[in-house]
This record gives sequence, structure tokens and C-alpha cells, in this order.
Amino acid sequence: MENKKKIINGFFQRFFDQELKTVFIDQTPKDMMASLVDNEGWYNWKPINGKLTTIDYQNVAKRFKVKFPESFIEWHRLYFFLDCDCSLVRLPYSAPNEPLQEVIDNLDNDLAENLIAFKIYPFGQEGNDMGPLVFDGRQETIENEFPIRFFDYNYYGDLEGLSEIIFSSFLKLLECITYFLKEVETRKIYDIIPDFFTIDPEGAGKTGVDYWLAQVTMFKENEEHFSNN
Repeated sequence: MENKKKIINGFFQRFFDQELKTVFIDQTPKDMMASLVDNEGWYNWKPINGKLTTIDYQNVAKRFKVKFPESFIEWHRLYFFLDCDCSLVRLPYSAPNEPLQEVIDNLDNDLAENLIAFKIYPFGQEGNDMGPLVFDGRQETIENEFPIRFFDYNYYGDLEGLSEIIFSSFLKLLECITYFLKEVETRKIYDIIPDFFTIDPEGAGKTGVDYWLAQVTMFKENEEHFSNN
């Protein structure tokens, strides 16, 4: 339990340590604004303490016939936060006026309905817009700590579009992304990613190796492309 809290708190400390900006909309919670809106419609935001209960998440899970890892619930309910784009993955944010809307949006669509029928539960987005991040709930696990894959949009509802396991659990995702957010300040992305293999040897470092090495190649090629133009 203590380790879970440490990992969750560590993620948010690192994520909130960067510049937090998003676009102003009419529904923007005023008490989360940390600056005025600039000429292009952007403003700095700040997190506030969350108020949701575990039951709130259980109600969503029941509605869509899914199961959430306990670590995911504890993570998501800790704060209200207006964005959670971590470059390599995009996780659902939580606004106090629409606290579970992002979680619901990931489940309330035709693709999600098809995947849920196979006990595959969408919860976020893969960083290259290739498809949703999903919890693979096909095998029972303690505290619903399911392994994480992503589903390729090109396959729609066909399970051929399901990747290998890229993180062994949500907590391991948080550990890897926390490390990434720290290291990316001074190192190249393609040099950081292979360290995931040590942080998560049963997921990223096992079945996820090919996926992550493909990411390494992509980031290297992108850098070469832009440096030559």
C-alpha cells in the first residue's frame, strides 16, 4: 500500500513540476487558473485536491461492465487536473465540473463497446494517436492490476489490433512515465525509453520490447529528419 502511494505521489510531483498549460474554455474551473488567458487562448493551471470516492468509479465500471485497477482509481481520484498528456501516453484528466468525463468518453463509443465484450477496457491514448491504451482484463488479477496494451485503430474491433503487453501494470506505467518526465529534461527520448526494460522487466522489458524499440527508432528518425531540413 505504501509503495502504491509513493508511486502515485511521485508521478504527480513530477508531472506538476512542469509548466501546466491548456486552452481556456467556458467550463474552465476558475479556482484552477494560475494565470490570465494569453492572446492565443492559453493559460497556466494548477491542480486541486480530488473529492471523488471509490464508489464513483465503481458506478462507472458497473455502467460500462468494466473493471478498473485499484491503483488507477487511487491515482485518478487524488487530484483534479486539467490535462495529462505525457508525450508517450495520454492519460485521462479530471476536471471538478466534469470529474469522470474523460474516463467515460474512453468507454462510451462503439470501439470501446466491442473491446469491452472481450474484457479489454480502454482508459487512455497511445502517444502517437495509434489507438487507445487498454487494460487487458481477460485474466483475473489481484486488485484488478491488469497488464496494459494498446489497440490499433486500423483494426477496429478485431483483436488482431491488440498489441503485446507494453506495461505489466498501471503502477509500472506510472513508474516508467515518472522516470521519463524527469529524464527528458536532459536526455533524448530514444535514449530514455530502453531504461523502461529495467523498470518494468515483466512488461516493457519482456513482451513490450519490440514496441518500445520501434518507438526508439521512430524518435531517432524524426530527429534526423528535422535536423536535415
